[in-house]
Amino acid sequence: MLPKIKIDYVVRLLARGYVCLPLRAGGKHLDLEAMGYHPLHLQTCRKDLKELAFCSIAFQLSQKPPTGEDIERWFHDFAGNVGILGGFSNLLILDFDNAAAYRGWFGIHGEIANRTPVARTPNGFHVYLRAREPMVSSSLHFGMRRVGHVKALGGYVVGSPSVLKDGSSYSWLDNQSPFDVEPQLVENLADLSLRPVSPLKHYYDRVRNRGFFERQ
Repeated sequence: MLPKIKIDYVVRLLARGYVCLPLRAGGKHLDLEAMGYHPLHLQTCRKDLKELAFCSIAFQLSQKPPTGEDIERWFHDFAGNVGILGGFSNLLILDFDNAAAYRGWFGIHGEIANRTPVARTPNGFHVYLRAREPMVSSSLHFGMRRVGHVKALGGYVVGSPSVLKDGSSYSWLDNQSPFDVEPQLVENLADLSLRPVSPLKHYYDRVRNRGFFERQ
């Protein structure tokens, strides 16, 4: 994709309520240099610094989103991938790790899945929704199984039309891009038959009187 086309694309997504982030070419990591940040983790090779930078920057941008000028500067002559920020305007992205997990969930909630933006990933699917209240990124459980992640505050996903080093790619489903449909509004994960933690941990934490995200 040519840089000018990519700029038009990400600016149009911003107008639809999606914040795009520059990712390193062929990968999933934020391109901090393109965003004007110092990538300290690349010098130190420390994973904890990388995770701190990515989560804190993602959270910051969800609270104080970039302007159209910021987006154009990040993506000017940019040849990397595109990320989509979670949490901005309560954007909630269900990141299903594999197609089987998605289809199992779709069998129950196909009505909402058919009316909201959905992207096909190399192994699974991304379902874009909006929550009534802010939610944090977490793991994603369907029944007793962990099936992926929730990307909300502090998180992001790789978006279409990104391509990984192995040639696998991300693409919107036909007629289900952000330009075709609006994200459906949901109350919480429970209404989608999903949990941020496994039911076993949920009950264990309750017995031990430990805190957990009851409202999700």
